[in-house]
Amino acid sequence: MNDIAPHTASSQPLLSPQSDNSKSLILVLAIMAYLATLAMLFSLSADRLRKNWQGELGRSATIQIMVESTELRETKLDTAIATLQRALPNASIAPLSEAESQALLKPWLGNLELPEDLPLPALISVELSKGQTLDPDSLTFALSEEGLIAEVDDHSRWSDQIGRSGRGLKAAALGLLTLIFGAGVAVSGFATQAALSAQRDVIRVLVQVGAEDRFISKLFIRQAGLRGLKGGVIGVILGAITALFLSLRRSSETALLPDLGLHWSDSFFLILLIVGFVIICALAAGVTSYRLLRKERRRA
Repeated sequence: MNDIAPHTASSQPLLSPQSDNSKSLILVLAIMAYLATLAMLFSLSADRLRKNWQGELGRSATIQIMVESTELRETKLDTAIATLQRALPNASIAPLSEAESQALLKPWLGNLELPEDLPLPALISVELSKGQTLDPDSLTFALSEEGLIAEVDDHSRWSDQIGRSGRGLKAAALGLLTLIFGAGVAVSGFATQAALSAQRDVIRVLVQVGAEDRFISKLFIRQAGLRGLKGGVIGVILGAITALFLSLRRSSETALLPDLGLHWSDSFFLILLIVGFVIICALAAGVTSYRLLRKERRRA
């Protein structure tokens, strides 16, 4: 009989909400959704940070001009800047002072004092305008035409490393999300199996009045879907609040870490996360209940 209503406006649901320890299961699902929210926001933030860094590195370069003596430093620097301005007319070109060049060596030399007559290479910072590209080989050739020995660093090596690191963090976060969803499937499946055992009398009555396995499975699907919805909403809201709190508390020492602050586009993924919890809970309950009911009928 397919027209049996699960409950009417004045009746109780056929399946008791307390039969599957719904409050405990909602708490477990909320914790999973909370962890999944943090993992997803971390993945999205890491991806945004990677794109920003690669964009900034792609528009910048550092030119190193070899200097034989300190007396020739200013002359070679002026020649190099004039050459770069002709080659890159819309770029922002700024030389680094000798003090700034020495500061760049401190991570390797520490507080060791360098001799005053030591000819440090002259460094020039280049910031490209939007849409402008840089060809290191052509720049090196143009500088050599002026009698300068130069090395052009377009930061592509750093950009590639940041890209690999960002993609690795994203893959790790997606892997964690997969594990959490897998755990959600297992929890929902076990809960459905326990509910079938606890409500065996109700199911027996439904079978006696002609209810098919699909009808009974729909009862468990509806119950599990609602459970996933409640747990998903609670976990996502708590995760979003935590991310916002961590973003506000982020100090300058952690500036290199992805900012977990919420972005307007993240709301779409958070809604998908809640929908995902509803779907996996409902599917796990449907598959488990239908499989067990079919097994029981074969035994009978």
